[in-house]
Amino acid sequence: MAMKGGSNTSGDRAKARFFALAMHALFILLIVFGVSWQKKPETPVQAELWSNLPPLPQAAPPKVAEPPPQPPPPAPTPRVTPPPPPKIAPTPAPKPDIALKKAPEKKAEPKPEAKPAPKAEPKKREDDKVALLKKAEEERAKREREQEAQRELAEKQAREAAEAKLAAEKAAAERAAKAAAQREMQKYVAGIYSKVWARVAVPSDIQGNPEAVFTVSLLPGGELQNVEMTRSSGNAAYDAAIERAIRQAQPFVVPTGDDFHRNFRRFPMVFRPKS
Repeated sequence: MAMKGGSNTSGDRAKARFFALAMHALFILLIVFGVSWQKKPETPVQAELWSNLPPLPQAAPPKVAEPPPQPPPPAPTPRVTPPPPPKIAPTPAPKPDIALKKAPEKKAEPKPEAKPAPKAEPKKREDDKVALLKKAEEERAKREREQEAQRELAEKQAREAAEAKLAAEKAAAERAAKAAAQREMQKYVAGIYSKVWARVAVPSDIQGNPEAVFTVSLLPGGELQNVEMTRSSGNAAYDAAIERAIRQAQPFVVPTGDDFHRNFRRFPMVFRPKS
């Protein structure tokens, strides 16, 4: 089979060469024929001699010779494409006498099926958007609640501060009023003591600075209702002199209304000779 293929190839090459030579010869003949066709035969020149020359006729303007027609372009040489060489089938290698044992084929493990990528569902995107809006609304509401709580706390603190200030001012006013009332009451008490001491006859044998305490009860007009000794000074003459002076000094100048009932309806009197 190899020899047959080689003879066919040599014959084809010979045919191609012959065809190429024939085409070149044809092309040369066309060139030669074209050149000979363009050549014209030369005309012989004749001359006559004249004794008397006639007047020379005016020479006519020379005629412009028309250019000879151009020969047709030579036909292009057809390109001969050699046929492709025949394919030679490879001779199979002879099989060895002893057949090789085929190795057991491994079963191909099934490939894990690729899970399709989850597609974004429009509903999920809408739910995410709603969740974001809800979260933003909750944060806004939380901020508003915090601001409201801070505002209420500031108002409460301001109210408590105002109430504390008012209470302090009220307490100060009450203390001032009470102090003023006490000073006023002290004037009445000082007047009562002054009126009683003006009538006390202190014994000459008294020693030290003994203290006698009496409880005096008055009527709204300042008249004496009752007097009793709460603690003796230890000197009977001194105690009797004080009680006698209290009874002689009435009526006393006292306030009216609540001030009288709070301070002079029943009150103690302390007497010391050297106070």
